Amino acid sequence: VTEGRDVAVIDLPGAFLNAELDEVVHMVLRGKLAKLMVKFAPQIYRKYVTLGTKGEPMLYVTLQKALYGCMRSALLFYLKLVADLEGEGFRLNPYNPCVANKMVDGAQMTLTFHVDDIKISHVNPAEVIRHINW
Repeated sequence: VTEGRDVAVIDLPGAFLNAELDEVVHMVLRGKLAKLMVKFAPQIYRKYVTLGTKGEPMLYVTLQKALYGCMRSALLFYLKLVADLEGEGFRLNPYNPCVANKMVDGAQMTLTFHVDDIKISHVNPAEVIRHINW
């Protein structure tokens, strides 16, 4: 038995940048990345560059937004995504916290997600498109 669902898979670009940090996170940029920051905005960063023990430039920064690759960032993004989905009427699957369902026009819409990749399915392709644009 098939439901004849339309399926779309999307990536949320810059997803973690939408998650606000709830703690102070410091990070060190070394070598080419530190040089790139100085090249991008010398008036801001040059005075903060120090040299490491091997002579490589180092720039200590404080993050203002969640950053991809940090464990805390992934959790913060997940919590924001779930809150946004619940605000739109989706309910998390009690057996899998990365699956959310909602009834739309009498048919179930399902979202499954892993980090910033989302699969959306529903029998009505227009509803799939509408939720992609949401």
